[in-house]
Amino acid sequence: MMGENSTLSHIPVSGLAIGLAIVSFLIYACTVFTLPQVRDARFCCEEEDFAAAVSNTMYGAPLGTVYSGLADYFHERWNEPLSLTLEKIRASDAGLPATPPGGLYKTTADGNGVGYSLVVTAAFRMFGMHAWAVQLAMLLLMAISAAAFLWRFHTSAFAAVVTLYFGALTVMLFTLLGWDPMYGAQIPVGGLRYFTLVDVLPTFHILLTLLDSRRLRRGEAIRDGLLLALQTAILLLPMLTRGSSLPMIAAVVLVWGALAWRHRHDRDRLRTLSHELAVMGLASVGGLAAVVAAVPWDYLAEGRFGAPIWERVTESLGVNPAWPFPGVADMFDCKAYAPAAIRRGLSDDNGHCIWLDYAAKHHIPIEQTGTKIFGRDYETAMREAFFEIAARYPLDVLKTFFYYKLTRIPWSIWYSMQFNFNGDQSRASQRYGTPVLAYSTLALGLLLASLVVTLAHFCMTTISKAELRKIAGVTLIAALFTLPAYFLAWAGPHTSGDLLLYCLFGFGLAVGTLVVSVRPVPADAFPPAAQPASSRFRC
Repeated sequence: MMGENSTLSHIPVSGLAIGLAIVSFLIYACTVFTLPQVRDARFCCEEEDFAAAVSNTMYGAPLGTVYSGLADYFHERWNEPLSLTLEKIRASDAGLPATPPGGLYKTTADGNGVGYSLVVTAAFRMFGMHAWAVQLAMLLLMAISAAAFLWRFHTSAFAAVVTLYFGALTVMLFTLLGWDPMYGAQIPVGGLRYFTLVDVLPTFHILLTLLDSRRLRRGEAIRDGLLLALQTAILLLPMLTRGSSLPMIAAVVLVWGALAWRHRHDRDRLRTLSHELAVMGLASVGGLAAVVAAVPWDYLAEGRFGAPIWERVTESLGVNPAWPFPGVADMFDCKAYAPAAIRRGLSDDNGHCIWLDYAAKHHIPIEQTGTKIFGRDYETAMREAFFEIAARYPLDVLKTFFYYKLTRIPWSIWYSMQFNFNGDQSRASQRYGTPVLAYSTLALGLLLASLVVTLAHFCMTTISKAELRKIAGVTLIAALFTLPAYFLAWAGPHTSGDLLLYCLFGFGLAVGTLVVSVRPVPADAFPPAAQPASSRFRC
């Protein structure tokens, strides 16, 4: 599978390859902190998570809980840069009221689940209440994951994975997601949606570990097991912050199952695969147990531990231009509270209308409906509504999923790949009334440096084409398993950042493979055991 071979040429990693991977990370980190587009970004979807973090940091509220006054404070300022909102809070630090503002909510109520509020709280605890603290915490996780990856895989080809990863992330800062204020607010660097990009290196680490059939000494096996557990724990965090990362579990299970079947008669290989599965399972269960123990039980009791699923599935029917289908508005009567009722497009108001109708039919007091949005009962209402709509309009629903949703995926990637280096206002969305900024000479220099470093990795280090094929296979599998989230919900430039990253990564890998294929490699570049039969072999 994907060229798995115990006799694969194993070209030792060079200091140059490690150095280029480190430089690639440093360039990305510098670019993040250089761009005002990042520094002054709005966070439109994470207000309650930041409120929960401030509640804990400033007032000592239990982890994951939020004071209502702080939640209102952040909601009222959703349209201003997060850095400005936090600056106002820090300025009032000396004059804090004796009692925290408002009542204490046991959970956040924004439908984001528990994960991101924990990330923000940890960032504020480590680095203070600054917008850049979240970005620094994200970079720290990426650096730890990259270090574990480089420690585990000792070839220049696998080091290129790290170089390509940070190179692709740097390029993404100059796409539509970086310069357009509307999309920048939807997927800010360090934000909820952006955190799905943290799971890329852990995914590569896990899949490449499963594919590695070399027999290891005991010390190496223990080290690799610890690194595998670490990467599994890092992978778990984006899954808790964004449900779209969950299909990567299926990717890991699929690869593990295929390898177990292929080597079903090889007891040693099966034993190794079983140990690796046990390590990943224990790390996952231990990580989840730690989170469950750290936050109020209400997250589980109210169904707010993870992001809602059926709410996205039902709302996604709005990608069909024919939505609302004839008669749908009559199925859900919410006009007494929401005169607009069911409307066209992708709107949370459609879910709220369905919920109000469900609450009325199930005798839920109207004063409780607001506190139950995105909770367990809300998800039940969305699930029942979806199947009711699907039963009445089966062809329209099938067309929505198998035509409109599928066609949005390539459109989202194509639309995201717009560059606007000089701040051209004619190409920008002005929904928030924020001017588009031109990229500085320093930022453009960092972009050029990142591209040069990535190309240099393939030009100046000795790389095995067999290992590149294995990396290409993992890239394809990981990219394919981003698609279920777009099938259940929908693809858009701000929701398909992970697929965009894999596309940029894959393009860079293709260019690098071409460079490796055409340049000559000295015969003594390979260790004796891996010497190709022909002296004319080209890497």
